[in-house]
Amino acid sequence: MGGTSYHPITCKSAVNRVTGMPFNWSLNPYRGCVHACHYCYARATHTYFGLNADEDFEREIFAKVNIAEALHSDLSRPSWKHESVAIGTATDAYKPIEGHLRLTRACLETLIRHRNPATVVTKSKLVARDIDLWLELSRVADVRVYFTITTLDHTIWKSAEPGTPNPTTRVETLRAVSAAGVPTGVLMAPVLPGITDSEESIFSVAEAVADAGATTFAVLPLRLDPFVREHYYGWVAQAYPELMGRYAKSFSCRHTSAAYQERIKTISEEARDRFNLNERRMRGTIERPRDAGMIQLSLVS
Repeated sequence: MGGTSYHPITCKSAVNRVTGMPFNWSLNPYRGCVHACHYCYARATHTYFGLNADEDFEREIFAKVNIAEALHSDLSRPSWKHESVAIGTATDAYKPIEGHLRLTRACLETLIRHRNPATVVTKSKLVARDIDLWLELSRVADVRVYFTITTLDHTIWKSAEPGTPNPTTRVETLRAVSAAGVPTGVLMAPVLPGITDSEESIFSVAEAVADAGATTFAVLPLRLDPFVREHYYGWVAQAYPELMGRYAKSFSCRHTSAAYQERIKTISEEARDRFNLNERRMRGTIERPRDAGMIQLSLVS
């Protein structure tokens, strides 16, 4: 097993135009992710650079060292309309190296300077370091800190998301951020067929995050793109071999069936109603996508 390598790179632009998503602009200070979530759709992005979606995605991490300066340039353009920027959609912006490089924090300082709305999706407790900045930004623009919490079961967590903080830590970090006054939400994304998609599993997460102060809750089914599918199936074959037949039938394409998606939608709506997680989401935050399929934004692993 090799170690993790970090590669400094520069970028010409910080924000990227996004289509087919519930937000128009994304910002990712890093590429690759040591969280190593086996289901992460962002694994496929490493193949664009001649790297693999397996170990390379987890160990070859790229840091955009000039991203705050590039963001200032982007937000200073006369054409910029102060739309919300979604942070961490292709990699967790609060991965451990952020504690040293502070690229995400520098971007937040830039967003405050421009009074620009933003959201972030994270599994990391490091987001609590920046409560001061998220709170400051919330006073001048719409913000929300989203936590990805896919399960409360520590056995499943340790297998499916081996590089992440445990779910108890995430719930307590959510509690701290919420208590400080920063708007928060939770993505149970993705739910894994046969593993985390039961009504009991979804309701237990909803109850825990509502108690911790979240006011929005979204549940998104698994999507398997090329390269991600092969990696994920390799994990399932080792951890849950009895499910391989089900997956072969369920994923004739990248999405599960419409009936399965409808079942997940129904359970998630019931969970939101029961635990009062129906606060209206602000424009530019993460909701269900506009296209017919479902996405997962845990992306973000």
